[in-house]
Amino acid sequence: MEDKSSAVKALILSGFFAILGTVVGGVVQGYWNVRLAEQKYQSDLILKALESSSPDERLQSLKLLVHTNLIKQSDVRDSVNNYILEKQKDPETIPQVKAATSQTLEAPIISNARIYILAGNANKTSAFNDLKLQLNSAGFKIMNARTIVDPGRPNNPEIRYFNPEDEQQAEKLAEFMRFKYDKGYAAILYKDAKAKPGYIEIWLGR
Repeated sequence: MEDKSSAVKALILSGFFAILGTVVGGVVQGYWNVRLAEQKYQSDLILKALESSSPDERLQSLKLLVHTNLIKQSDVRDSVNNYILEKQKDPETIPQVKAATSQTLEAPIISNARIYILAGNANKTSAFNDLKLQLNSAGFKIMNARTIVDPGRPNNPEIRYFNPEDEQQAEKLAEFMRFKYDKGYAAILYKDAKAKPGYIEIWLGR
């Protein structure tokens, strides 16, 4: 009888310690997850402060993070403060950190955005289907996709727009195309009185 009682106690104790171990492990894991999230948040703040193209703005942004205690970790805050003091007289030496370009094409920022995809030779048409899928998913209207072989076709890939109000949209398309397909893409304004606002051509080059 005592043997059975001892076995039951041992079983209960082992179960208790197993549960306790799981709870403690979960608490410890949760603590470190929170710490890691805080560290990432503070790193993101610092990197964001360095995105400006102006050295003075980068310096002022770093100062703001320190003076408003947005950087909670004292050792990190002290390091940033020391860096500020070091660069105070020569903010030009503070490096610019450019924001990462998104892989996803954003929705049109102009009304009635219409895209015509053009290739300078048949070898470039292999990109048609993937590009049309990307543009359609983002909400652009695809007018057509075809090959044109004539003297007016560009040698290099480019985004053609024909109305000044479409410049920002053309630049965004060029940015996406540089990231996704070819670093040579540029947004170029052409004159064509027949082209209505919102009409943009994506040339894949020869």
